[in-house]
Amino acid sequence: MTLHLPTLVIATLATMVMSSALMTLFGATQRIYRGFWWWTAAQWLGTAGIALQFQRDTHPGMLALSNLLVMQWPIVTLIGLRRFYPRQPLPIPPAADVVLLGLAFVPWVAVWAAGGDVAARVVAFGAGACVLYLYSAAITLRLRTSHRSSALEALIAIQFAAAAVNALRAVQAALDGAVALASNDSALLAALASGMLAMAMVYLSLLLTHERTTLKLALSQRRLRTLAYTDMLTDVPNRHRFYELATRSLALGEPGTAAVVTFDIDHFKQINDTQGHSGGDEALRDVARCMRDALRANDVAGRIGGDEFAMLLPRTNLDEALAVVDRLSLQLDDCRLAGSHPRLSLSFGIVMSRDGEIIGDALRRADQALYEAKRQGRSCAVIAEGSANSPVFGESRAMGLGAR
Repeated sequence: MTLHLPTLVIATLATMVMSSALMTLFGATQRIYRGFWWWTAAQWLGTAGIALQFQRDTHPGMLALSNLLVMQWPIVTLIGLRRFYPRQPLPIPPAADVVLLGLAFVPWVAVWAAGGDVAARVVAFGAGACVLYLYSAAITLRLRTSHRSSALEALIAIQFAAAAVNALRAVQAALDGAVALASNDSALLAALASGMLAMAMVYLSLLLTHERTTLKLALSQRRLRTLAYTDMLTDVPNRHRFYELATRSLALGEPGTAAVVTFDIDHFKQINDTQGHSGGDEALRDVARCMRDALRANDVAGRIGGDEFAMLLPRTNLDEALAVVDRLSLQLDDCRLAGSHPRLSLSFGIVMSRDGEIIGDALRRADQALYEAKRQGRSCAVIAEGSANSPVFGESRAMGLGAR
């Protein structure tokens, strides 16, 4: 079956008008990102270029403008990509895109102005378009996104395919019929390629927008989880998150081999009264920072509330737990002295977890030991054994500089 070229051009034009209108409607009614309107502009400019082909017989000068509007597609699309990924460093500045478009179009204009035959003009146009598509594909390949983008991969493949189509047209015209395709077949191929590009860009622009929206949604959900699980002042797990992590750690570890520690800042109310809430906040941040530095990767720590913190130390006996809290106290002393802040002291309660005991029960026993540490003079650690109803407390052990 032989396709009628004018009919095919009209069908291609209708397809491009529809695709451009769809992108315009989407951009006007949905959330879009920088660069989208450049892609839409590339569609409309290409559509105008095809439409001007109908004026070539009555207005020969329109042919130059028509070809320029068709040739711009990969460059204007690339400009949109640069704006869609504004933080991506690319080896070639944006100004080079427009300069290359002009340089690729100049040979065709020169041949056309000199009255060159159709074959020479097809060679000049095909070669220029091939260079532009290859350039755009090469720059797009340099984009390094935070996720694998199927839309970008498809766009690169389309650009290489378009470059091959234009190279094929140029070779055919240069060989003057030596290849299998006839001149009408070449024109049909070019028209089909334009229509396919238009429809493909609708899909790709929407897919790129969907990928960006999905990524932003995932990041927002991650930030919400962080807000839900993290104490914003100290940047350590909050009470709820500590209970989750500690419960998981106890379930995975050998029963009765984890130390549970609670501690708070001595005379914290007095710090707030004398230094203000900013001074109290700074004290809490210093304690949390030193706690993180004193722990291992598999230890669990969190802010339970107010000035009280808790730690779960897997595979740790009581002597090792005492060494950890002593190291924490010394680091806090060094931190506060280095910053010319008043020295802080901490009181600790330490217990060993028991087989089948939930973290809440272990913390209650540790709290009893913490209260005993307060009663015995503060700035110390007390170990509790026995049951919650009948605790047995050891002697307090001074921590930090007070122990030296």
